[in-house]
Amino acid sequence: SQETIVRFDKVSFEHSVNKPILEEVSFSIRRGAKFTLMGQNGAGKSTIFSLITGEKKPEDGIINIVKGVTIALSRQVIPRADLDLTVREFFEKSFKEKVYDIDVKIDDILEVVNLKGHEKVHDRVMKTFSGGQQARLLLASALIQNPDLLLLDEPTNNLDKAGIAHLTKFLIDYKKTVIVISHDAEFLNAFTEGVFYLDVHTRKVEQYVGNYFNVVKDIKARVEKENMKNAQLAKEIQAKK
Repeated sequence: SQETIVRFDKVSFEHSVNKPILEEVSFSIRRGAKFTLMGQNGAGKSTIFSLITGEKKPEDGIINIVKGVTIALSRQVIPRADLDLTVREFFEKSFKEKVYDIDVKIDDILEVVNLKGHEKVHDRVMKTFSGGQQARLLLASALIQNPDLLLLDEPTNNLDKAGIAHLTKFLIDYKKTVIVISHDAEFLNAFTEGVFYLDVHTRKVEQYVGNYFNVVKDIKARVEKENMKNAQLAKEIQAKK
């Protein structure tokens, strides 16, 4: 289906006065698409995720999200208030309504992030897990929701090779929409079909469709060409002074 489920229409956002992050950004996300959100550090990739979830509001422009579309974001840190919850309670909080077969769902999703041991973890308290394990639980809490739009921010950071393999298979098989921020090129190339590129200079989002490695090559070549052109222009301006 080519239906658009999220549309940014001339959206602008700034962190503080005179620190614009996005300027009149327009792009759309279609149902079933699997894309990488790419850009330099500080370009505003996480800001775009926060705007999609409604955590942040745009200064200007409109963000249209189709009514009824469910969204889940994998967070980087467990909220302090959740550290005393059991694994079961933590996952129950991911859902608006009561889920009756939650233990089975937890077991299935912990296998995806390669955190399934021999012990029953459902009654274990969240703060007793290591930092890396907590990161996997956070990822799993987004995956377990089976949302229409899954937003993943550096999901492979705390996964070992087996964990990355499990997650990759899960995302290849996932029938819904996925947008991922990641520096792991092999991982991205396995399941994404294009790139949303956030240009730190223009503060706009450009959309590229195709094999991840090829798209990145094209973007890098274009950026290098622009940098050379800008350097030449700066030289000429300097010479005229």
